[in-house]
Amino acid sequence: MRVLWLSPGFPADEQDLNCLPPLQLLARTLIAQGIDLHIITLGYPFHAKPYSWHGAPVISGYGFNRQWFRWFNWLRVLRYAQAAHQRQKFDLIHSFWLGPAWLIGQYLHNRWKVPHFTTIMGQDVLPGNLYRHFLRSHHASSLIAVSDYQNEVFENSTGKRAAHTIPWGMSAVEIPGKLPDDRPLDILGCGSFIPLKNWALWLQVIAEVDIRKPNVRAELIGDGVDRPALENLIQLAGLQHIVRLRGHLPRADVLTRMRESKVFLHTAIFESFGFVLAEAAMNGCRVVSTPVGIAPQLWVVGNRVDALVEQTLLALEQPLLTLPHTPFIMEEAALKYLNLYSLRPKLP
Repeated sequence: MRVLWLSPGFPADEQDLNCLPPLQLLARTLIAQGIDLHIITLGYPFHAKPYSWHGAPVISGYGFNRQWFRWFNWLRVLRYAQAAHQRQKFDLIHSFWLGPAWLIGQYLHNRWKVPHFTTIMGQDVLPGNLYRHFLRSHHASSLIAVSDYQNEVFENSTGKRAAHTIPWGMSAVEIPGKLPDDRPLDILGCGSFIPLKNWALWLQVIAEVDIRKPNVRAELIGDGVDRPALENLIQLAGLQHIVRLRGHLPRADVLTRMRESKVFLHTAIFESFGFVLAEAAMNGCRVVSTPVGIAPQLWVVGNRVDALVEQTLLALEQPLLTLPHTPFIMEEAALKYLNLYSLRPKLP
């Protein structure tokens, strides 16, 4: 089966492991299953030179990063897609995010008369996404959510529900065969330093935990626009001797640090899936989180500071986990996508 993926971005090369890990894992699994996958992106990588990624041809429509000229990138994507379709027809289109990639996929779906599926990915399910106004009732049958939580948020914001839910998962080859019997770090956090991740709440929990369990060791991995504000909050709370900011790390190093941590604390306001939560559970962390994404299926959740503090303290007192917790496997997700691809729904 010849499949076209449309996405805002994709890894620039096979070493770009931090870029969209779930898409990478799914793509590699589908390629291994014999899918003839072709990928066209709207903006990243920041060049228009074709390249091969694990055997799949990739090209970016990148031309401008300025908002008012991005339509030029979209036209290039249409041109690349049409040229590839003329060389050999695609059997199916799969776009990611309910945004420009979805609109382009819909246009090509109508032009080529081939099925089009869209995975809604993250904040595109929230009311602020203007592209939701282009949705019609019949589009729901081709939409894929990545968690039940995300689908509920999507239904609340649009009045529509994705017909399919296919969670991401961990690749079987990444699951540790053995977990360490020593974890020197007490609490780990990881993610972009942006308001959505709610790091002020994370620091509140750490401060309260430290009162009841002095000299707790905590780290934050990540970077972003909120770093100066975060550093200021750490100073004001007097947590500089407890909380270490590690900055941006390669994904392999993040997974290693998870295996060295007892608790993974996550305080985001919203997650569609929360891939980092699944990574932490796979590496033996006890996950304490706000009730977003897949968090309720991994360990314990809480909305308030006191609840998160109590659960974190309880998790710190528990014996170290001896087995990875992996309720979601990417090979299973790929099989569900393959089944969906093979359905080939009738065109309207």
